[in-house]
Amino acid sequence: MKCPSTGRKGVVIAVICAMAVICIALTVTLTVNRKSPQGTKQEDQGLLEVGPPFSTGGDMLDYLFNLRRIDRKDGLLVSWYHAANRKSEMEEALKSDVMALEADVTVEAHNTPNETDTPIMAHPPDIYSDNTLQEWLEAVLKSSNKAIKLDFKSIKAVGPSLDTLVKTSSQMNIDRPVWLNADILRGPNVPINIAVNASRFLSLIQEKFPNCTLSPGWSTLYLPFFPNKTYTQKMVEDMHSLVENLPQRITFPIRAVMARPAWPHLSWLLSQSDRYSLTLWQGKTDPVTVDDLLFIRKNSQPEQIYYDLFEPVLTQFRDLACEY
Repeated sequence: MKCPSTGRKGVVIAVICAMAVICIALTVTLTVNRKSPQGTKQEDQGLLEVGPPFSTGGDMLDYLFNLRRIDRKDGLLVSWYHAANRKSEMEEALKSDVMALEADVTVEAHNTPNETDTPIMAHPPDIYSDNTLQEWLEAVLKSSNKAIKLDFKSIKAVGPSLDTLVKTSSQMNIDRPVWLNADILRGPNVPINIAVNASRFLSLIQEKFPNCTLSPGWSTLYLPFFPNKTYTQKMVEDMHSLVENLPQRITFPIRAVMARPAWPHLSWLLSQSDRYSLTLWQGKTDPVTVDDLLFIRKNSQPEQIYYDLFEPVLTQFRDLACEY
């Protein structure tokens, strides 16, 4: 920019020009600083990429795509951290680059004379923890943009936990997907019914915190080297009848080792609503094979299936899935 500089008028014009140059420079600097390079670990640097406002009941893949954590709507791209319960586990999860945190909720001193109605982060048989749900939510919301999945281990924890979510949402913006999970039906190989009360679980969510994604599953048992049954058509029909008229998105947790033999039934379930998806999960000793996962991949849409699996199976599967 060329500015005249002679006489009083020239001085005034020169000052105005200088101020304009400074404003332009500041605008450029602020614009550059606002943009973080894609692929950097912003959370490790304390710099969270802020996306547009997002509903707790919104689609997980939409959320991660908006944050540029994934480049397409594909459940295989979502990464998970299991059992981020105690503070040390939670802090490790928050420092990682995973996209979604799964944590277990029960009530303090569950089924003992000292039982309270305080929701804590613990997986049975643990009934005590150094982390309450309130503390967990505050830490996750303040220091990350990770999605949230809460796994309820008893019906006693559901009501107080939903109250905590409501209270937290009135104080902080829960600007990410919230999945609420419980095993609400008896599933394959389970000799006695240990499921969370289905009608109570679903009704409490509709009453207290309906803006979520439901994750209702089946209690399961798998023993290597023993005859094992899988999900039946009746099981999936019973589940569908419980949730078909609910308004939420629903992702059904499916034990991955049982998925392929049950695929005709699971495929039927997926076909009943475009709100439905599956989340394949793996027990630590479950012999999940890449071939079985590839079969499911080939017979479903990428946005219909999430893969919550252990290494090295997950990486082997991802590498081969990318070839198709």
